[in-house]
Amino acid sequence: MSQQQKHRSGFSLLEILLALAILGGALAILSRVVDTGMIAARETRDLSAARLLCQTKLAEILLEAQNGITPQSVVSAEFETLFDSQSSSVFQYSVEVMPAPMDGLLSIKVTVQSIDGDLNEARTSYSLMRWMIDPMLGLEEAEAEEDAMLEEKAALAAGGGA
Repeated sequence: MSQQQKHRSGFSLLEILLALAILGGALAILSRVVDTGMIAARETRDLSAARLLCQTKLAEILLEAQNGITPQSVVSAEFETLFDSQSSSVFQYSVEVMPAPMDGLLSIKVTVQSIDGDLNEARTSYSLMRWMIDPMLGLEEAEAEEDAMLEEKAALAAGGGA
């Protein structure tokens, strides 16, 4: 009986190899899960940053258009300043200005892509499109002239009635 207890007191080589194989398989699966999670987190961070940059660039273009600067198409340009210095992504934008389907309107499409600095390929892309009145039509000037004529008529009516 003591010989039998002595013989069964440890693990066999087969049991140890099986336990190591299960542990190795579990670690391999866990490393893939962690890697997938890190990739998804990086893509989400880049998409969020691309959305903010896209909204900012579109607002900048619309503000310039209000000040009389006609929007111009940009094939590809890199953002000069970024708010996340730890990111390995480079953000590029393009602006596409085309006539809209309705006369007198422009279609402005801003696209921002995050480019992987190591692989030099696009990770994420975000686009916004906006229609605006074509500043080259001179509608603002026509409206200002109409307002001036109405003021002139009002002044004449007030002056003629006195």
